[in-house]
Amino acid sequence: MKKISVPVLNILLAAGVLFLLAGLLLYSRFVAGPDSEIPVISICTMILGAVIFYLAMTVIHWAVIFFSGLLVFCMGLCMTFMFSNILPIEPAQLWPIAVILCGICLVLTCVFKHRKVRGVYFFPAVLIEILGVVFLLFSMHIINITLSAFVGKWGALILVIAGAGLIGIFLWQRNFNDFFPYDKDELSDLTDEDEKEFYGD
Repeated sequence: MKKISVPVLNILLAAGVLFLLAGLLLYSRFVAGPDSEIPVISICTMILGAVIFYLAMTVIHWAVIFFSGLLVFCMGLCMTFMFSNILPIEPAQLWPIAVILCGICLVLTCVFKHRKVRGVYFFPAVLIEILGVVFLLFSMHIINITLSAFVGKWGALILVIAGAGLIGIFLWQRNFNDFFPYDKDELSDLTDEDEKEFYGD
């Protein structure tokens, strides 16, 4: 099979992004009904995220640009689905979903940058997603106490337990292993220049 040239691949990607946008917007319009109005800000947020995502895939191959485009697009999609009543949430409940999306986009950014999932991205992403789920439970009133009251009552204890756990993990790994479980894999991928930057000259 003949290899497809880069300009043709870029056109295919642009067409795919446009079809995806059009399909999602048509679906949300269909579900919302002809009389309902979807705010322009949510549609513009989706389009902005799609443009940033396209630039990250074709021109600016920076992980932060990829992450930003993906996150902005997903937030615009959530807003559009919220106003279309596809997602049964209120605007005040949107920020915990944004936290969960940050964790998901972080893992996808790792795959985009390294072609695999790495521990230095995966563990923070899982922690962010857990926090987002906890915040969502509070904002949807599934947990019958306000977040501020919960933090005021149990916040100090949670910080002490979390701090002790992190220190315990550090001491365990330092005494029984030379490297953390994911560091060997990461250090094996370093080039000579990366090693100089990692370890110092």
